[in-house]
Amino acid sequence: MNAATSRPVTAVVFSPTGGTLRAARMVGGLLGDVRVADAADTRTPLAFGPDDLVVAAAPVYAGQLPAVEGLFENLRGDNTPCVVVAAYGNRHYDDALAQLKARLERRGFWCAGAAACVTPHVFAPQLGAGRPDDADRAALEQFCARVLQKLASGGAPASVPGNPDPAPKQPVPVPKKRDGSLCRVCNLCAQACPVRAIVPGAIRVNPERCISCTRCAQVCPTHAIRFDTREIAARLTARCSQPRPVETFV
Repeated sequence: MNAATSRPVTAVVFSPTGGTLRAARMVGGLLGDVRVADAADTRTPLAFGPDDLVVAAAPVYAGQLPAVEGLFENLRGDNTPCVVVAAYGNRHYDDALAQLKARLERRGFWCAGAAACVTPHVFAPQLGAGRPDDADRAALEQFCARVLQKLASGGAPASVPGNPDPAPKQPVPVPKKRDGSLCRVCNLCAQACPVRAIVPGAIRVNPERCISCTRCAQVCPTHAIRFDTREIAARLTARCSQPRPVETFV
């Protein structure tokens, strides 16, 4: 177990289905006593100083950060060290780490380290099932020890692969439907939607806002909302079944 930092540690996380949150809690807990905040809550500004430590974590959608309005824009740093974490479903994280690092740097942070962690794929949960696991934790312990050493003795910001400003990709089309005979109009889906894409009462989905995170289907008590992920899951399983390791940069 690493010697934890005395700095306050805050994990600022966007995690519609919980996989990214688990990875962020693991990284944050290896760095110190961690509290968790919402990266998409633009109503709650979060300011940090040079003696704080922030873990910024997001899932990877098609190799990029999710196209969510205001994501991480509630943060303000003052030469604040951060660790950026990209959680992905065993395909690849592509440009996500570079995007996240650049986004935090523009908001007053400097990147002490970065980690790409495998978590269950939202469309093919068998990919990354049980991750992050014990082997991932062992790799992350070594990574966090190096980050803490850098914070104690000084060092340059971490370099990460990828394009920090890639051209936006079109979202992967995923067929979805709502079964009106099962829906009780309880509005849990609208309340849980992280991008406010569902109109309460009417339970209509705004396709321009929806990021197909599947959170609405996961919280629906009657299973009235369903995503047909069979085609994309088969494609991903055929191409991406070899487990990928944690990748870290300090």
